Amino acid sequence: MAEQTPIIVTDNTLEGQIATLLRYLLAAAGSFALGRGWIDSEALQALTGLVTVAAPMAYGIWVQHKNKQKLIQTAAYAPDSVAQVVSK
Repeated sequence: MAEQTPIIVTDNTLEGQIATLLRYLLAAAGSFALGRGWIDSEALQALTGLVTVAAPMAYGIWVQHKNKQKLIQTAAYAPDSVAQVVSK
């Protein structure tokens, strides 16, 4: 029997920490721009709303894509009785 590659799960939480840091930086930058008069409060609210909706959606789509790639790679190494990769 051929040796199989184990499934590796990382306990790295850095991605979540970076996302949180970016949200705080965005809030600080928006407040700074509002205080300088570069944007008004309506523009800040629109930008904040856009980023808080669009950024998690884009990140979720990217994570789903990466997870699907990992699943396909894992299925390719698994015995056919366990998993199969099917092209559509």
